[in-house]
Amino acid sequence: MSARTGDAQITLTLRPALGIVRAMSSVLEDLRARLPSGYRSRPFEDADREPFVAATNAESHPMEAESAKEWRRWEAMLRDETLIRLTVVDAADAVVGMASLGVGMMPRPDGAQRLDVGVHRDHRRHGIGSALLEAFEAEAHRRKVPRLLSGTSATRPFALEFATRRGYREIGRRIMSYRELASYEPERWRSSHDRISHGGIRIRSVSEILAEHDDAGRERFWRELWEAEAPMWDDIPWATPTPHWTFERFHKMAAKSGQMLADLSLVAYDGDTVAGFTTTGDRQGKDGWTWMTGVARDHRGRGIAMALKVDVLARAKARGLRAMCTVNDESNKAMRGVNIKLGYEPVPDHIELEKTLS
Repeated sequence: MSARTGDAQITLTLRPALGIVRAMSSVLEDLRARLPSGYRSRPFEDADREPFVAATNAESHPMEAESAKEWRRWEAMLRDETLIRLTVVDAADAVVGMASLGVGMMPRPDGAQRLDVGVHRDHRRHGIGSALLEAFEAEAHRRKVPRLLSGTSATRPFALEFATRRGYREIGRRIMSYRELASYEPERWRSSHDRISHGGIRIRSVSEILAEHDDAGRERFWRELWEAEAPMWDDIPWATPTPHWTFERFHKMAAKSGQMLADLSLVAYDGDTVAGFTTTGDRQGKDGWTWMTGVARDHRGRGIAMALKVDVLARAKARGLRAMCTVNDESNKAMRGVNIKLGYEPVPDHIELEKTLS
């Protein structure tokens, strides 16, 4: 089971300061009795990010490589006041594992939370993962969490087996894919853009749109984009119910985070109506990451999604980026088909897991 940041968010009765301290103390005390000899747990420290990311990257596809810097940036922006994260170290105080429980990016209507556990390769099969899982599940029971979400890569069959034996079941798969840009030939795909242009659809970059407005006009634009996104979001085949995020969170990520690449985020207009859009975030200064591509329900079947993807790939190549990356649910066959046609290459599936707590 991976130890990446979660993608669930709920409102808890647990008080962020005192409640979290008490909860962490309970889990630490629990782990003292569970961890094998030679290992101990302690509160997570910021410097733990580097060794953990290095260990995870060593077992991941090169395009999945993460960075401690971006981990810090996202966590600071999307603060989780209910998060508990603990580190396991060996006798030499080297980081060998980690686990976390808490709220992430998206709310779950039933109050589900996410539990992630990771143990470095050289320290597996010693009972560390079992100790972490059992101690954190006990905390989830204390929080009265109805179910836990987690996940792992298809490249780690041992992790899937570990989770399955402990009551987790697969509920879906998310597929990351990437389009390397050096070989991308924009001219080959120009007809896709021309086709919708002849149909009256205009594609504009967010940077162009924002440049035309004052502060009040920019605020209206962001709200219009968020409102247009809602039905598109509802049509995404999520593995578990995921309500559309609040405007405040959308605005913080899109307009305030500094992570969106406004020149590579595009809006397709039919007159003054948002017919579709694609938003792109920065990934470690060398890649673009597609956050969302969607088309309004009454504009589907006209090639707008393809045109948006074709356009953003051309712009990303001109900008000098290495690749464009994206993630789609396995069941989202329409968007995955667009990506495959454009030459996106998949990395191993991310398997989404769930466990119902009694």
